Amino acid sequence: MTEIESLTAEVRQLRAEVGRLHAAHTAVHMRHGWMSMLFKDLSTNPYTQYKVHMWGAIYWLINFPLICCLFFFTPTLWLKLGIFITLIYSIYANLATDYGAMSAAEAAFGEPQPPPIPLEPPALPSI
Repeated sequence: MTEIESLTAEVRQLRAEVGRLHAAHTAVHMRHGWMSMLFKDLSTNPYTQYKVHMWGAIYWLINFPLICCLFFFTPTLWLKLGIFITLIYSIYANLATDYGAMSAAEAAFGEPQPPPIPLEPPALPSI
């Protein structure tokens, strides 16, 4: 038996074993099987992550002025200032989270990172 034939036989044996393992599991009908594909794509694909978080950031940017208008022009709907502050914090947190996740997904694309922001002012030239 040649090396290629022995490798082919080994592959066939492994495929048969995998087939037996798959047959051992009972088939479960998943009504919403597409959701598992969506969650897997969202957790493993940086392009999907980027798109989801990009639309999340756009959504929160659009909501911010709408919520401000609702607060200022219909004060009867808003009884306490704490609700407005909580909403601003919530919108900011969601926007920051989506923007941070977009940045993380963008880093996974393999593109070069932007240059760092210097923390100290540049030194003055000596005269």
